[in-house]
Amino acid sequence: MNEPYRPSPGHNEDQRLCVQRYESMLAQKGQEFFDIEELELIIDHYLERNEPRRAEDVLPLAKKLHPTALDITFCEAVVMMALGRLSKAMKLLDAVEKVEPWNEEVQLHKAGIFSQQRNHRRSVEHYKRALELAEEGQDEIYLDLAFEHENLEEYQEAIVCLKAALEFNSENEAVLYELAYCFDLAGNDEACIAFFIAFTDEYPYSSVSWYNLGNVYAKLERYPESDDALDLALAIDERFSSAWFSKARNLLLASRYEEAIVCYEETLSFDGPQPITYSFIGECYEKMERFEQALISYDQAIALEPEWVDAWIGRGVVMDMQDRVKEAVVALRQAVIISPENPDALYYYASALVRAKDYATALSTFVKLNTLEPQSLDGWLDHADLLHEMKGPDAAAAKLQEAAQVHRLNVSWKYRLVGYLLRCGREQQALLELEEALTTDHAGHSQLLERFPETADMPQVLHLLELYRR
Repeated sequence: MNEPYRPSPGHNEDQRLCVQRYESMLAQKGQEFFDIEELELIIDHYLERNEPRRAEDVLPLAKKLHPTALDITFCEAVVMMALGRLSKAMKLLDAVEKVEPWNEEVQLHKAGIFSQQRNHRRSVEHYKRALELAEEGQDEIYLDLAFEHENLEEYQEAIVCLKAALEFNSENEAVLYELAYCFDLAGNDEACIAFFIAFTDEYPYSSVSWYNLGNVYAKLERYPESDDALDLALAIDERFSSAWFSKARNLLLASRYEEAIVCYEETLSFDGPQPITYSFIGECYEKMERFEQALISYDQAIALEPEWVDAWIGRGVVMDMQDRVKEAVVALRQAVIISPENPDALYYYASALVRAKDYATALSTFVKLNTLEPQSLDGWLDHADLLHEMKGPDAAAAKLQEAAQVHRLNVSWKYRLVGYLLRCGREQQALLELEEALTTDHAGHSQLLERFPETADMPQVLHLLELYRR
């Protein structure tokens, strides 16, 4: 092999003419001569079109015309990989490696085979060999090596590889995105901030780096710094739709809904209609209680993607808020059908069912929610409230106690439990729970008095409220 085989960058004119001549030959059942480079172009054409069997059909002609050509052996290995015949591909690559042990492409494809086989350790070995042999493209090899370390959950090693990639090509945006992702997986948010601050000092026009900084600041709820970083990303590249999207998220969380909508609309102008964007616009209108506009946005999302569950949830929630309970139940039932284990869909569906007085279905839905998402406190509290209405305080208290393992330290859970224990006459246990709640959050006792007003007339409760007042 004089030059390593590399896929062609696109369907250029030479490739188009070669494929045309090859297919004409097949149609006429004739014979044509193709040199090795032309055959590579034809094979590459079919592989790019995800037609590996048609690429395989080229191989007999290629081997007949060039029976000893190592390039054709390599092409065959690539085709075998595309067909999933990995053992055959490995044997062919071994044959090429014996003749050309310096060929980095052989090592890269062997690494790819081991990765497909989930033998990531062996894949790492071959990527490292490829790096030793490579004279160019090291940033891409380091990126592939980082992916293998991620598969092994070796995130620090992946970060080292990605930093090395940037030393070869500081403008490789895929590496910058992956580096932020790896810092996130490793839980190293402060290290991520430190790295990208240093990187933007050296490369101040790297919009992706400012974007990554904006996202990690937002994750840490450092929103002013996040906004500044995202604004810099947009100043560098005003068409950076992901930065507009992240800025919109920050504005939504800050309850600046009108401004958020403007940013979401910017993403639409660059990316075109997207269901996720229309869903968030719907949420903004919902928060502003502009319900008809919210429904229009949710419907736009559903029109683009009929199974976009967040839009169905939003649609149902808005209709419930408009007292269109039957329609809300229909929309939320559809959300549950699309995503049966989605905790938001289950919660809002159960809540709408309660308003529709379909208590049996509501109870079964709450049970499913409690099982799938025990961390959902509202799911337990509303389930207990429904049981209280249907079966009394004993059933409600028993249901809340099922959540003790997850929510015992949550004061809202504890004050609700106190109320139900008092209502079912278990005063001693209730007062013990109340003492714990007051010790943790005395101000939270307002939840108890508001939901269970009779407790304001209980001397023992008032005594504890005064005793633990700070």
